[in-house]
Amino acid sequence: MLFLDRFRELAVDLGRSPRLTPHRAIEEWSDFVDDCMEGYEGTLFEYWDDMSIRSFLQRVIDDPVVKEVPELAWFKSEIQRVDEKFAGLLAQGFEARGGRGWWERKIPRVAGREMAENVKEQYGYEVEVI
Repeated sequence: MLFLDRFRELAVDLGRSPRLTPHRAIEEWSDFVDDCMEGYEGTLFEYWDDMSIRSFLQRVIDDPVVKEVPELAWFKSEIQRVDEKFAGLLAQGFEARGGRGWWERKIPRVAGREMAENVKEQYGYEVEVI
């Protein structure tokens, strides 16, 4: 099976667009991380929703069929590049209870006003507003 075919099959199975491509999914993850670096402007709910792209990417990486395709090395290295940037941001962040992946266990220390208010209400943390 081709990587793109399996990727799209997983996308549909996991509630994402059948038109989503590996490049676009990585780009979504990268855009999200860039938004967080600048101070995420949405709500906490939107933050978790936007972050769900990373969990989707992990499901693709962990898929037994995908593990057999040569494109996996490229895919993982592109995700790793973005992951390193986000991990650096979260190193300064606050603990968030729950979360299956490392990316869900902390929240950034800086955010836009709306997210900062949500974090204060939900977790009691004073997030720096950018």
